[in-house]
Amino acid sequence: MDTLIGPVPDDWQIRRLDECCDVQPGPSGTTLRSTAYVIGGVPVVKAGDIGPEGISPSVSLDEETAKRLWPRYELCPGDIVLVRIGITTRHAMVTERQKRWLLGGSCIRIRVTRDISAEYLACYLTHPAVQEWLAEHTQRGVLPTLNGRKVREMPLVLPPAAVQRGVAEVARAIDTKIRAHKDVIQATRTLRELLIPQMLAGDPVLPEASVGRDA
Repeated sequence: MDTLIGPVPDDWQIRRLDECCDVQPGPSGTTLRSTAYVIGGVPVVKAGDIGPEGISPSVSLDEETAKRLWPRYELCPGDIVLVRIGITTRHAMVTERQKRWLLGGSCIRIRVTRDISAEYLACYLTHPAVQEWLAEHTQRGVLPTLNGRKVREMPLVLPPAAVQRGVAEVARAIDTKIRAHKDVIQATRTLRELLIPQMLAGDPVLPEASVGRDA
């Protein structure tokens, strides 16, 4: 059977995204007063906060405003936050630590409701054909914008639950290895920054402190 992502087994299903998920665009910018933004309040996830490492919030709202926006724009663990304005192929999954944070106006929340694993969906969104679909359905302009209605219409390839679990498990294992390698790279970079000034100053460096010097 041919699909958005290419041929798949005949027993897999094709659905629209909104048949399995709730799709909620963030609030309009006019909904929030400038005075509602405070330091140390309830974090709001904006497009610029979504990156390869997940979600790193840059602004927050006061409790009163947050209560007004809950539960419609509330984020829960397992939600996927998709960039609506800007580079619309980026997304991140909400973790337990980000529970009850708020969806910003430049993003769209995708919440799984039936027949699909959130982790599988997060992997599906990274498929090159899906990324291309998102880019093609982004409205061009000064600020590229992805319409919530179009996201609801996105074709979704739905394999059996066991396949979904397998995809999620492999992705989780690879992500763990990536994080481990990044930690090693960061530690090695820090070591270099410490050793080079010391060596340039004429201080001796112990052989075990050097990295790959004899390689």
